[in-house]
Amino acid sequence: MTGNDHQGCAPRDVSHSDVNRADVNYLGVDIGTSGLRLAALDAAGDCLWLEKASWPAPAANADGHEQAPADWWAVFDGLMCQLGDQGRLASIGAIAFDGTSGTVLTVDEDGRPEGPALMYDDPKGGEQTDALRRLDLDPDAQLAGLARWRYLAEVRGQGGRAISQADWFVLRLTGRHVSDSNNALKWGFDAVAERWPAALQRRFGEQLPEVRRPGSAVAPVSTELARRWGLPTETIVASGTTDSMAALWASGATEQGDGVTSLGSTLALKLISDRPVSDAASGVYSHRFGEHFAVSGASNTGGRVLAAFFTPEEIAALSESIDPTAADTLGYWPLAARGERFPVVAPTMAPRLTPRPAESTLFLGGMLRGIARIEALGYRRFAALGGTDVQRVLSAGGGAHNPVFARIRERTLGVPVTLAAHTEAAVGAARLAAVAMETKGAGR
Repeated sequence: MTGNDHQGCAPRDVSHSDVNRADVNYLGVDIGTSGLRLAALDAAGDCLWLEKASWPAPAANADGHEQAPADWWAVFDGLMCQLGDQGRLASIGAIAFDGTSGTVLTVDEDGRPEGPALMYDDPKGGEQTDALRRLDLDPDAQLAGLARWRYLAEVRGQGGRAISQADWFVLRLTGRHVSDSNNALKWGFDAVAERWPAALQRRFGEQLPEVRRPGSAVAPVSTELARRWGLPTETIVASGTTDSMAALWASGATEQGDGVTSLGSTLALKLISDRPVSDAASGVYSHRFGEHFAVSGASNTGGRVLAAFFTPEEIAALSESIDPTAADTLGYWPLAARGERFPVVAPTMAPRLTPRPAESTLFLGGMLRGIARIEALGYRRFAALGGTDVQRVLSAGGGAHNPVFARIRERTLGVPVTLAAHTEAAVGAARLAAVAMETKGAGR
């Protein structure tokens, strides 16, 4: 398949033989919900530039959330043409993509989408999940992506091959239907044994994609697209990853015991462990992360509940008067609504935000300590399930930049807390592109 014509996108020929090895750069592409971000890294791993572009938000209706893959491609192709016209892609050695985990579309034999993509938060596939659970599968298997595919096949009659968001871009650039073990996890792939379970192989056979480890060399970019965008003809496309795993690659976490906490609207934890951990009942699962595993879980606490009471400016001002060494005497479990999913599973749990002190500083301090306590319980939950003990925590998200909150968390966790090296998922994808160059030809 080829890209659509774009005004000013003049074909050009570039070869790696024209580029000094030390000057080879790596491109990471983060395919998000509202748009994409591109990051280029040099051979030393330093970020050279970041670019972004937007597309229409997912169509939200009574049926769920859907998006047109044609919009993804048009925006990506347009940005690549602009960068190529500026000569900024002439030394790219490898490209890797990350996408939203669980987003699914189907394609015909030529790789053309048969309809809109079902987004990661689309609720369709409930009946299909129940049917898949009746197969001989591990009870902890992640099946959201697989269930959305079966919905498209059984309800909408889309009989083409199913593919994830990131993998569709790999297909467009190379013609290869190859997935990675991170995206394939929500399709029931066994990331520990690194194979499709026998029950899925019997049921779906060749409809399932070949799966590689993230950061494996797949194939060169097609000659036509390389000329179109001004890429070297030898530029490799790597097997990609999910958006959250790309953020982990970007963070600087590398060793067993490294934890990464994302302090966004909710609280998301990842831990690099020498052992995989899974517990579907509490939303704990493990991705491949190089030779290790990334154990993951997410709580409903976080910035959303803080925003219900304070503006960002108020949080910054009040935090200056909070004593980070004070004891947690209020025992809050801050939630924006009823229900918790991790580190405890309590669908009917009510927010615990009483008693409320008259002073706003004390109230905010109690909420920050409550979030920190939930974070600590999350890492302890990973360890109790068999994961590695956390040794340090790297922080991402808006809440990571509050120094008083960082000190509260450090005191509660009992380990060093620092900022993540990078928070852009596109940077993590670029790191995977560099891994692909290092392992080129290994066939992993």
